[in-house]
Amino acid sequence: MNTPSNPRRPAASLLLVREDSVRVTRKPIRNLYLRVKPPDGHLEVSAPSRARSRDIAAFVRSRQEWIARMRARIAESADVHAAPGAAPWTPERLARAERTLRTRLAVLLPRWTAAVGRAPTRIAIRPMTSRWGSCTPATGRIRLNAELAGMPERLLEYVLVHELAHLLVPGHGPRFQALMTRFLPDWKDRRREINRRVL
Repeated sequence: MNTPSNPRRPAASLLLVREDSVRVTRKPIRNLYLRVKPPDGHLEVSAPSRARSRDIAAFVRSRQEWIARMRARIAESADVHAAPGAAPWTPERLARAERTLRTRLAVLLPRWTAAVGRAPTRIAIRPMTSRWGSCTPATGRIRLNAELAGMPERLLEYVLVHELAHLLVPGHGPRFQALMTRFLPDWKDRRREINRRVL
C-alpha cells in the first residue's frame, strides 16, 4: 500500500514592520499575499521564495489603510476571546478607549520618561488577547492593551513603567527586576493584582 506523501510545510519567520511582527512564509509563488488574521488582527504574508525582506516590509507598509479597515471589521465582529459580558471591540469603543488612555498618558508619560531616562518613539493602543502591553526595544515602540482604559491608575502605571523599563533592559532577569523595584517598589503587588483580571 502506498503511503501518501507529507511534504514539510514551509518554515515561517517574523519580520518587524512598524509596530507589527509579521509572520512571513516563503513559497514557490510569484506574488505577495497579505492576510489580517482574527482574533487579534495579526499579519501574515505569503511571499515568493526569493523575496527580499525589505520588499516585503515595503509591501506591508503600502497596505496600511487596508490593514486598518480589516482590523476594524475584526474588532466589529463578536470577540470570541472577550471575557464573559465584555463588550465587543467596535471601532467606536476602541476610539473611546484610545481617547481615554491618551488623556491619562498625557499625565503619566512625562513623569515616567523623565524617571526612566528614555521615551518611546511611539505608543500604539489596540485590543490584545494575551498581554497588557508589549515593547520593541530596537525601535522604541510600545503597545498598550485598550482594556487598560478602564483600569485603575496604579495598574495602568505599572504596565507603562514595565514597558518603559524594557527600553533599557529587554528581558525580565535580575537587572530588569532591580529597575522595576527602583521605579515602583510595590510593582510585584501591582503585577499580582492585574494578573487576576481576565484578558
